[in-house]
Amino acid sequence: MILTPKDRLKCFKSKFPQYSGLIVHNNSWYGHWVVGCWIKNDKELYGAYPHNLPDRILALFPDCHKIMHLFSGTIRAHNNIYTFDISNKYNPTICDDIRNIKNHKDIISKIDIILADPPYAKEDFKKYGYKPFNKNQVIRDLGEIMKPGAFLVWLDTWNPMYKKETWFRCGIIGVTVGTNSRARVLTFFQRIGNDSEIMNNKSKLEEYF
Repeated sequence: MILTPKDRLKCFKSKFPQYSGLIVHNNSWYGHWVVGCWIKNDKELYGAYPHNLPDRILALFPDCHKIMHLFSGTIRAHNNIYTFDISNKYNPTICDDIRNIKNHKDIISKIDIILADPPYAKEDFKKYGYKPFNKNQVIRDLGEIMKPGAFLVWLDTWNPMYKKETWFRCGIIGVTVGTNSRARVLTFFQRIGNDSEIMNNKSKLEEYF
């Protein structure tokens, strides 16, 4: 069953009724989540996800069963959760440089949704000790190897570039975390393909919006 944007917003609200809702406008859903500080958040590694942010994201995608975290850090792989990271410290499913992502098409092509939380700026790369990479190229590479209908959720301090022939941008949500912290944005994409069901769904989305 293909879920419409309206269905996904209902799924989120049913799981997190206490948080602000989302609206639909100009072919995408929009919203703003105030996550706030969380003293018990896992800070073993710089740049860990704000408290419960992955849970909020996945509440929109109950139909996505195989999940991958890019730049996974301390997130552990288990069951249907796959991880990709350059460091082997936390035993990621795939341990490699993100520049080599296309070498792992056999796994990536089976994933339903990818959550990406890359380093945001040059100073962040320095803290990790890694050389900056071309984020736009990563999104292009993922567009070549992800299956039609799969989703990509990109967390950053900027709205990434993408090809409309490859990706349908289905959502933008601003994220703020307490005081003295950078504002971030979640950009949601769905991989477009030649599959008739996917293209039909894109048409339905446009009609709905």
